[in-house]
Amino acid sequence: MATTADVLTDADELLFRQVHPSFVREGRPSSQAFRPTPKDENKLSVARGALTTPKAAYEHHTVTLGLASAGSWAVTIAECTAQTLGVLSDPLTAPPEKAADPAHAVIDFTGVSKSQTEATASRLARFATARGRLYSAEVPSAPEGVT
Repeated sequence: MATTADVLTDADELLFRQVHPSFVREGRPSSQAFRPTPKDENKLSVARGALTTPKAAYEHHTVTLGLASAGSWAVTIAECTAQTLGVLSDPLTAPPEKAADPAHAVIDFTGVSKSQTEATASRLARFATARGRLYSAEVPSAPEGVT
């Protein structure tokens, strides 16, 4: 259980979210990417910008953990707290986890109704979309006629 010391309060800190490719439409993350699933116990995993980079967060997710990601998008702690969501430091150690992740944190949706969760996830997705994808291993195609 998180203590007050675990609550993150630096309003400008970025929280990197890895978005599964199936949750990206026309280059934008859908609200599904910012909505915890039942297995998440109302807590959405993110990586703290104060402790990692968008590229390192992506590589931890894809290379170390072997999970799919279309890239790193981010929201700020301020954007989460404006939605009445807490952000908690939740560093992972190995074991019990497959790999240590000192930058791991969670956006806490505990106590948020199902309908409010969807609305909140949509707002977080809009914030992340406005900021743009911060890292992707995809190499953009060269414009036509450029070699």
